[in-house]
Amino acid sequence: MIFALLFALLSVNHSRAASETPYRLGVVIVVDQFRADYLTRFKEQFVPTKNGVGGYRFLMEGGAYFKLADHGLLQNMTCPGHAAILSGAYPYRHGIGMNSWYDRATKTEEYCVRDASAKIVGSGGVLPGQNLGVSPKNFNATTVGDELKNNGRPSRVVSIAFKDRAAIMLGGKRADIALWMNDSTCEWVSSQYYVQSKGLPQWVIDHNKKITPLKGKTFSSGTFKDIAYCSKEADQTAWVSEDTFDLALDAVKTLKLGQGNDVDLLTLSLSSHDYLGHHVGPNDDAMRGITLAEDQLISKFLGQLATQVPGGLKNVFVVLTGDHGIPPSPEALPDEKIPHANIDEPHFRTWVESTLTKEWGSPKGGKWIEDMAEFQIYLNQEAILRAGTSVQKIGALLRSHLGEQGFLDQLWIRDDILFEGKLPQGELGQIASHSLNTRAGDLFLVFKPYFYSDSYKVNHMTHYSYDRYVPLVIWGKTFKPAIHPEIVRIIDLAPTLASVLGLLPPSQSEGRVISE
Repeated sequence: MIFALLFALLSVNHSRAASETPYRLGVVIVVDQFRADYLTRFKEQFVPTKNGVGGYRFLMEGGAYFKLADHGLLQNMTCPGHAAILSGAYPYRHGIGMNSWYDRATKTEEYCVRDASAKIVGSGGVLPGQNLGVSPKNFNATTVGDELKNNGRPSRVVSIAFKDRAAIMLGGKRADIALWMNDSTCEWVSSQYYVQSKGLPQWVIDHNKKITPLKGKTFSSGTFKDIAYCSKEADQTAWVSEDTFDLALDAVKTLKLGQGNDVDLLTLSLSSHDYLGHHVGPNDDAMRGITLAEDQLISKFLGQLATQVPGGLKNVFVVLTGDHGIPPSPEALPDEKIPHANIDEPHFRTWVESTLTKEWGSPKGGKWIEDMAEFQIYLNQEAILRAGTSVQKIGALLRSHLGEQGFLDQLWIRDDILFEGKLPQGELGQIASHSLNTRAGDLFLVFKPYFYSDSYKVNHMTHYSYDRYVPLVIWGKTFKPAIHPEIVRIIDLAPTLASVLGLLPPSQSEGRVISE
């Protein structure tokens, strides 16, 4: 009887403690490829705050707004960017240094969220002909959402993004569900990691039914005219973001997010900003257009959210940030004053092969380069062994020829950095030490500013300010409204949220609490 009474008292106390959390719902909005200056460039055109709600300006003026938040990576891109936001960790700890890397064991390219055992699940169950399964298997960290679960809290965690890698990295290991758009079927899907093979939850199936009648129809969006729904062109428009918010609102209503006994977490990533930016660059007027459209969508969503969460937005916190930036487009830079170019990767690869062949002869066992991923070089170890040379000697030889390639600034040897502690000087050495891991190539190439891969018209893959810096806004009743000029690190966000929510920081977190 005594034990039963004690158990009952403990249960009451736990429930009471959970109900005293400062928030009922947390919303994390990541705008893919959101340069730090987008908020300042277009501020005067953002919708004004009305009836206690708005979009970008509302968050900037009502939250703790850090103009410069630093991802601090050698190669800033979608998967490692999203991985850092809620884990508070760098790639040398969480393992996600690129969107894809070369796997020496399987001799294949490894996608950051690939997991053959977790097949894609659509409205009717496992999708036929889908060879790519996905999960957070390669992600060696936890997120704020995971820590809510690990803490024994009754929190629900939902993650939605047009890109699978964005949804999975934000959702972490223990999200109740992560959802993304399948291009081939034009429906929101998940994987067996999150849902049963029989199919998606009914609320997602019902949402997909709303999309089905759109197939074959067209729409106009900003500078885009007569765009077919569910097309590659449509991916570059605000329709993608609009449907992301619509699905998120369905999740809020159906799962009653923000109405439980503790804080729930909803993470969203707006992928269309990135799709468009790669094709037109940040200086194109279309980027202004999509940013203003996002502004209106955020305002509308927050207004709807205020009616769904008991107590309205005072019981909600909102985070706004980006996963990486983007350099200016080539035509926006004067040729005679700022050297720039898109680099032909196959041409460069041929140059490396011929340079090494001149020194050591034709390699036995294949080519000198086994693979190249985002200009990280994976050397053929068998060829190196048979030629009686080493990665260090190859690196030294290529360094001596860097002048022949006008776009290269430096060349580093991965193992010298990882295991020998031979870091480049200054801040660049610090960035290298927390960006590289054993999944990186043997050789790492550092471009000069404004040179980038030709895989897109405009590409982000460097450590320069235009790729590293994004805005960070934290809005909510426990955060003082202020504009902060000082630079913070993206990895500081996760421990800050953990502190407010009464959690331990995520397992691999090494950021600080942003006390200011």
